[in-house]
Amino acid sequence: MIMGLNVYRNNKKVGLLDIEANEPFYGFTYDSEYLAIETAQPLSLSLPLTESRHSGSVAEPYFEGLLPEGDARDIISQRLGIPTGSSVKLLKALGRDCAGDIVIIDEDEKLVYDYFNNQQYIFLSGGIKKIAQKPREEVPRLQEDMRLSLAGAQEKIALYHDPENDIKDGWYVPSQGAPSTHIIKPGLREAFYPSVTLNEFLCMRTAKNCGIQTANVYLLYPKTPVIIIQRYDRTIDENVVNGFKTVTRIHQEDFCQATGIKSSLKYEQDGGPGFRQIRDLLSMYAKRPFEDVLTVVKLAVFNYLIGNCDAHAKNFSLLYNDDGSISLAPAYDLISSTIYDGRFGSKLSRGMAMRIGMHENIDKINSEDFVIFARDISVRLQQIKIIGNELIEKLPTAFSQAVTEAEKIGFSDAEMIMERILTETGKRKMVF
Repeated sequence: MIMGLNVYRNNKKVGLLDIEANEPFYGFTYDSEYLAIETAQPLSLSLPLTESRHSGSVAEPYFEGLLPEGDARDIISQRLGIPTGSSVKLLKALGRDCAGDIVIIDEDEKLVYDYFNNQQYIFLSGGIKKIAQKPREEVPRLQEDMRLSLAGAQEKIALYHDPENDIKDGWYVPSQGAPSTHIIKPGLREAFYPSVTLNEFLCMRTAKNCGIQTANVYLLYPKTPVIIIQRYDRTIDENVVNGFKTVTRIHQEDFCQATGIKSSLKYEQDGGPGFRQIRDLLSMYAKRPFEDVLTVVKLAVFNYLIGNCDAHAKNFSLLYNDDGSISLAPAYDLISSTIYDGRFGSKLSRGMAMRIGMHENIDKINSEDFVIFARDISVRLQQIKIIGNELIEKLPTAFSQAVTEAEKIGFSDAEMIMERILTETGKRKMVF
C-alpha cells in the first residue's frame, strides 16, 4: 500500500494527498471536518473547496509549486538521496515549513509540532556571517538539517530571527517544523553575475522608495554578500513560548499555483500566466481589485524601466487574509537582469517573462505595446503613462537613497550598479 500525505494549515488538517492508478501526481481531497468550518478557505484558487477529489493532474501545479526549481531542486534532491523527479518524496522530506501556512507529513504520522505550545529553535552558532563566508558548506548542511521547502531556482535557507536583536545577530534554526521568519540568500551566483546580491537589494529598496509595497530586505558583508528577506507570509506577536516570540504563518500562493500551471511553465512564452490572467484573478477574487491591478501595473512598468526580464508569474503572489479576503502580496525578487549583457558577467535573456503588448524582447517594446497592455489589464492608457512618468521622475532619487544605504554598509560598487541600471532606464523612458 502506498502511503498518502496529510496536509495541514498550521494545526488544522486540510486534506489528504493520495495516488490512484495512472495519475501523474497525487490527487487531493479536502477533509470533511475542514470543509465544515465556516471560515474554511481553499488551498488554492485552482483547488476550490469541494467534497470531490481533485485529480493528480489538477493538484500537481499547486503542490509541486511549493518545491525548489531547476538546479536548486537537483542539488537538494541529490543531498537527500531522492530522485529529482519525485515531487511527492520531496514534499514528504521538505514539507514541514513551506511557503504560506502549509505543513505536509506522512498519513500515519501525528503532527507532533504544536504550533502554539512547542516552538523550538536552535541557536545558529556563527550566525549569518558564517553562512556568508562558507555558503557552499553551510547552506547544504542547514538544508539537510532543516528539511524545509522554499520555491524558486536559487539556493537559500530560512531561519528565525529574534526581533530583539540587530539583524546581524539573534539567528536560530527552526526545529521540528517550527516556522521561520526570514529567507537567507548568500551570494552563490556572484562569480557569474557580479554584484547580483547588491543588485537585488538596490532594486528592492528603490521599488520601496518609489511607493511600491515590497518585502523588507537587508544587505550584509560586502566581501561575501548576503541578502536577507523578511517573510511577508509570517507575523510575529508578543506571546512568548520557550523564550521566543510566537510566529503565525499566513497562507499565500503564487500566480502559477493560482492558475493551475506548473512551475516549469512559469514563463508566458512556455504557457505561463500573463498580465491578463493576473488581472482576471484579481478582478474576481481580490478584496480591492482595482487597487491591486494598479499595483501590478506599477510593478510591470517598474520592471520594464529597470530591465527586469525575469518577473514571471511565480514572482507575483496572493495573500489569504484572516477575514477570508485575498490581496496582492508585497513585491519580491526584483532585479535588473539586462545589465548582464555579456560585458558585465554572464549574459541573461532580454526576453520578458511576461509580454508587454506584442513583444517579448525588452528592446523592441514600444508605445503601441503599452496600448495593448492597457487593454489586456483593463487600465486606461493615460493612467499607465502617468504611472510611467512618475516612476521615471522618482527613480534617480529612489536609487540614490538605496545606494547611500548600501555604501554605509561598505558596498562601494553600489553607485556603479545604479548607473548601469539607470543607463538601461534611459533607453526605455521615451516609450511614455
